[in-house]
Amino acid sequence: MAVEAALSPAWPSIVEQANSIKELAVVASKQSYYRYNGIWSRDVTNTIMAVVFCVWLGGGGKPQGSLPTIEEVGSTLGANVKDRDTFHITTEEYLQALISLVEELARLAVNSVTLGDFQRPLQISKFVKDLHAGFQILNLKNDSLRRKSDSIKYNVKKIEEVVYDLSLRNLVPPTTP
Repeated sequence: MAVEAALSPAWPSIVEQANSIKELAVVASKQSYYRYNGIWSRDVTNTIMAVVFCVWLGGGGKPQGSLPTIEEVGSTLGANVKDRDTFHITTEEYLQALISLVEELARLAVNSVTLGDFQRPLQISKFVKDLHAGFQILNLKNDSLRRKSDSIKYNVKKIEEVVYDLSLRNLVPPTTP
């Protein structure tokens, strides 16, 4: 399958990124974390998304479709200290990465259909709806995280349209209520 072929070169790259984050953690932990974390926050978020996406696809020894916790991502990246003012993965970085994951999964749903994989959009749809429900529970203030989380509903709609189109064409088995 194409997923395994894509994951095998991706995981060593993630290990390389994790090593870079470990080096950053050593340097950054000597300073006040919140004073400088804006400098590297976007890069850390992108790395978190790469880890979460690879794990969701079945990499890292996890079953396909699983979502690693912030602690699991932190241990993968070697940056999981939250009880001190040192380098760590923030909850906001993790949530931003999950939002980016939803955007990538919406693209994957469309591309999967193009490649003839009609079951993956169903799996993506269920996962993204569950994640969207989790974000709706959060009381996000009017900041960048809340504005970006609004994009999840548009990606849910995009994925639902793919699943609906598949069902109209009888390419997936009908669901029973």
